[in-house]
This record gives sequence, C-alpha cells and structure tokens, in this order.
Amino acid sequence: MAAFGYWRSVRRREAVNGMGRAIPWFTYPAVEYLEQFDFGAKTVFEYGAGNSTLFWCERAARVVSVENSPEWHARLRPRLPANGVLHLVDDPARYPRCLAEGTEMFDVIVIDGIERRACCAEAVRKLRPGGIIILDNADWHQHSAAVLRSAGLLGVEFFGFGPINDYTWMTAVYFHPDFNFPRRDALAAHGIGGLRHEETRA
Repeated sequence: MAAFGYWRSVRRREAVNGMGRAIPWFTYPAVEYLEQFDFGAKTVFEYGAGNSTLFWCERAARVVSVENSPEWHARLRPRLPANGVLHLVDDPARYPRCLAEGTEMFDVIVIDGIERRACCAEAVRKLRPGGIIILDNADWHQHSAAVLRSAGLLGVEFFGFGPINDYTWMTAVYFHPDFNFPRRDALAAHGIGGLRHEETRA
C-alpha cells in the first residue's frame, strides 16, 4: 500500500498518490486503469469536485465540475488551472440538471456527488459517442448503475482499496459502444508496486 501513497493519503485526509500528487478518490485499480489513456483532447464533466478535478485538469483539454459543498468549493477554486471551471450548486434539485443547462457534450462524465441516480440519467444524454461515464461507489448505488447499463453502456467494475478509506469499494467505468480512446503508450505499463519484468524478444 505504501507504493500507492495510501498512508500519505490517510495522514493528509485527501486523495494523493505515492508522490503526493492529486488523484481521484476512486479505487486504486480504477485509477491505474484510467492512467493508461490519453485524455489530452478530451472534455470532462464532474459531479463532485476535489482532488479528482486537479487530476483531470492535468490530463484533459477542459474540465467542468459542479460541487454542492461551499467548503470544498472555496478550498478547491483557488487551485484550479485555466482549463478548469468549478460551479457551486447547493440546491439538490438543481444539482443533477447542471449538465443539461448547457449544449456541450462530454467525453468523460464522472458521477461522485449527491443525487447520483438523477445525475446518471442526465449523463447518458450528454455523453459524446465513444465516451465513458465513471460511477464511484457503484456497489452502494446499484439503482444508479442500472440506469447506465439500461442505456446500453458496457460496465467494467474495479473493486479494491483506494485512498484514505480502510475498506474496499467499487469504482465502475461504463463505456459507450464506440469507445476508442488512444492509449498513452503502446505497451501495457507495469503496475504500481509490481515486479518489473520484460519478456525477451524471440
């Protein structure tokens, strides 16, 4: 767990990796999986802001986040780079509708805040063809997950430990049938904390 930065995240009470850099508060297997893709030309919408917002801003062309907590909003907003936009919406009825208020479609939609079932319904309508929807704590929000599956998205579930928490949970990634994001590298990366080994060429 030390290689993942788990104890650092516990001490700081925030989602960071072994180098102290911001990561989403997802399970470690989900974060490692997402790290393999090149999001440089992609747009991201987040329900629920935090260190994940900083993570996406480092990787994506544009990030739009909505947060219901005034404290989190005030803490995060000064840290955002130019490609990040953060909205404070503390009305639970309006919160899911924020995505529908604009005309923009998104390549990545993250659901990790309040009113998740309603957010899932909005996300399906605003997902760009070939994109992904990420639902954290999908094991706790099975009705929300059902909304995404019923829309014809293919779900891949990542169980495991993650930052801060002392229990396992599930982060699920739901893929549009036309998903084809480019990879950052041609070869699969070595896992964090794993043994490095390269096969010899024939």
